[in-house]
Amino acid sequence: MKNINKKQLFLICAVPTLCISMLLLIPFLTNRIGKTAGYISGFCIYWFIFCFPVSLYSSNGFGKLSEIYTQKSNITITMRNIYYSFAFMPCIATFFVVFKGYVLIVEFQVLAIALLFAIINGTFEEMLWRGVFNKVFNNNISLSYIYPSVFFGIWHIALYLAKGMVYQGGFASLVGGSFFMGLLWGWVAYKTKSIKVVTAVHIITNFFAFTGLIYQNWFI
Repeated sequence: MKNINKKQLFLICAVPTLCISMLLLIPFLTNRIGKTAGYISGFCIYWFIFCFPVSLYSSNGFGKLSEIYTQKSNITITMRNIYYSFAFMPCIATFFVVFKGYVLIVEFQVLAIALLFAIINGTFEEMLWRGVFNKVFNNNISLSYIYPSVFFGIWHIALYLAKGMVYQGGFASLVGGSFFMGLLWGWVAYKTKSIKVVTAVHIITNFFAFTGLIYQNWFI
């Protein structure tokens, strides 16, 4: 830790602060102003108070933030494609487990809301949890991969504690699935040094999952 600079220390401290804050805020907001308004408000705080500002500061501004999408790795194209194929596993699973059962019965506004939620969430989450950590800590596997992957799973516990929200599959599906996806997408990002594909896959996976979640909790 003696070689950690100020920006790196800030990033290390930011994610447990984020998790603790969300563990307190999500249950409070959903209890205080209702599950829908509280859930959306909690995510807005998560995106615009934590994910984006932390990513921006840790990357040294807008100009440097784009570098999280252009980092280079030494692996072959074949290996890169193999890693990318593994990244799609949660996407395929979520399609069959959740989306397939809802796509023909939900209203258009459910799909529109789910897509908007997915684009914002997938983009900002990959920016912070995979992109910035990979850029700031580069080949330090403990800090660029393991550390953010663990806290990525922990932050989802706050969502499980949201008052009134029902999750298909319960705690194991939401939090366990998030841990698995964090480890999988984190490994792909670590090995390929790119978050372009994992961001796209994250958005698609979220779209499939949020379609069922939003319909179950806000439209039924």
